[in-house]
Amino acid sequence: MLRITLPLQKQVTPVPTISRVAIIGGGFTGATIARLLALHGQYWPHEIVIFEPRADLGGGLAYDTNDPSLRLNVAAHRMRAVPGDPQAFLRWLSNSGRLGRDPGAMANGAIYARRADFAAFMAGQIQPFIDDGIVRHVRERAERICRRHGRWQIEGDGGAALQADVVVIATGHPPPTPPGELASHLSVDHRFMPDPSRPEALSAIRRDDKVLVVGAGLTALDALGALRARGHRAEITLVSRTGYLPQPQAAGDFAPHGDFLIGVPNTALSLLERVRFALREVTEAGLPWQSVFEALRHQGQAIWRALPLLEQRRVLRHLRRRFEAHRYRMPPQIAELVERDRIAGRLKTCAGRIVAVRPGRAEIAIDIATKPHGTVERHAAQWVIVATGPDHGNVIGSQSCLAELESLGLLTKDPRGLGIACDHDSRALARDGYPVEDLFVAGPLARGAFGELTGVPEIAAQAERIAQQILAMSVATTRTITIRSM
Repeated sequence: MLRITLPLQKQVTPVPTISRVAIIGGGFTGATIARLLALHGQYWPHEIVIFEPRADLGGGLAYDTNDPSLRLNVAAHRMRAVPGDPQAFLRWLSNSGRLGRDPGAMANGAIYARRADFAAFMAGQIQPFIDDGIVRHVRERAERICRRHGRWQIEGDGGAALQADVVVIATGHPPPTPPGELASHLSVDHRFMPDPSRPEALSAIRRDDKVLVVGAGLTALDALGALRARGHRAEITLVSRTGYLPQPQAAGDFAPHGDFLIGVPNTALSLLERVRFALREVTEAGLPWQSVFEALRHQGQAIWRALPLLEQRRVLRHLRRRFEAHRYRMPPQIAELVERDRIAGRLKTCAGRIVAVRPGRAEIAIDIATKPHGTVERHAAQWVIVATGPDHGNVIGSQSCLAELESLGLLTKDPRGLGIACDHDSRALARDGYPVEDLFVAGPLARGAFGELTGVPEIAAQAERIAQQILAMSVATTRTITIRSM
């Protein structure tokens, strides 16, 4: 009898290790990461979970508004929100009919869409994955995040509780922190608005009430635009440390100008000198100065990474406000409103710091030590609005789930005061300085590591990198079965 033993090896189809991903925050950043993960087709139903109290995903604080006066400050064709499809939003805007219903969108030869339209676009991007069950939307705010049996335990403020293998913190911008003088004297005064982003916040202001806005950036101009759209006609004063307003957008299209990656500047001073040289070049060539700041935006992350921590802090201390006024520009519609109001005397700006606050029955009096000589000026208004922008230095303290992670040593503040400390792979840095492999920081909260991480194209690119890293963590395992035939 002939007996033959043939060892046969059969490779079975790889079995993926499916990991549940919990995304904290469902604005543009969180929704984009969820969509990119869902597109890969690797996850089972409800294995991608977003904690977001808003009804719709994709809008977040920045775009979730029904106020038609609030527009994107970037032209629609530059809103490269979908990786691999840079014109997706512009195409949707036209095909959906929303552009045809917005006659005021066209300005300076470009389309500046309403923020509500961009929110609707983003909601449409993620909704199919919610409908088919791949993405689960938990309409709660994450209250607790901790470790339990080697996994993450997440609990919401409405009773939801689940475990996950990976957590992505994508909560976006924290609320502003009012200056101390305002907080101590006006904290219980109904005429004091520490957060103008709430939809009902401005509705109580009457058309002839004087308004003092603390801040002079895009948030302050949002308040200006929203009030004027409601028929407000009284004086509005913008108070800030520098008095700089966001600069206007340039008309038409233009290419970025300036190569800052050849001999990358490694000090704040050398960076400033390079920028000034590039500005002189474009001025002499008759090109818009905005082209230099477009180059800075494109090359910003590499420039930031080349600066030592000490020089990064110098940039923030000495150059930040000037940079932001030129980098985060106002849409043409708001620029026109600002110019019109200035000429009519309805809009005033003041550079200085608040030194005294005296609330009265009819008005609130505020003393400001003005620049450059410290002369004290008294301003009076019926309403005071805080529009100082997000307090990134206090982001951990503003959210209980982040504070708990910090108490566990799994999260730390960014040493530059720009949010949460993370490495260049967007992994959160623990108290000991080492990255937490399964905890990611996405969006503006990671600005400390990346520098340029506020615009939609930059956030979309980071979201794509994070999604690829998470997918790589779900490594396919191959079971090798040996069959012996006798």
